Amino acid sequence: MWSYDRTITLEKPLVTAPWRSFGFYALTGKSTISFGKRINKETVCDALEVIREQNPVGRILLVADNYGSHHAKLTQQRADELGIEFVFIPPYSPILNAIEPLWKSLKRDISPEIYENEDHFREFLTETFLQLSHRVSFAADWIETFLPNIQRLR
Repeated sequence: MWSYDRTITLEKPLVTAPWRSFGFYALTGKSTISFGKRINKETVCDALEVIREQNPVGRILLVADNYGSHHAKLTQQRADELGIEFVFIPPYSPILNAIEPLWKSLKRDISPEIYENEDHFREFLTETFLQLSHRVSFAADWIETFLPNIQRLR
């Protein structure tokens, strides 16, 4: 144990980012994260295009909450064109969304860091999300509940 005569104040500069993120946690395939000033039907459609670009073949089921832009006619139309099917979870049931444990871990990993600027924060956020999304363990309970006959995804 040691002590010091003076009070030491550590300041952590706060970086605020003027954008929102849209994450796609792929249990098989490639996860993606997209950013926009706000989440609306246009930014959701943009995110769907990125998801399809990164996962060009096969069926895509996207588990989503009941955010209005997910249900928008434009969003649903674009999803149909891209071959992406939405599976909507009931209201107030985030436990049914496999990405929620990943978001929780991501927040824990990014909170102690100090970022130089918005670009550095966005880069760190993207890298951390993509690293974490390689772990199927975030979806273990979800898989056990909803896909009990699946033996191994990766």
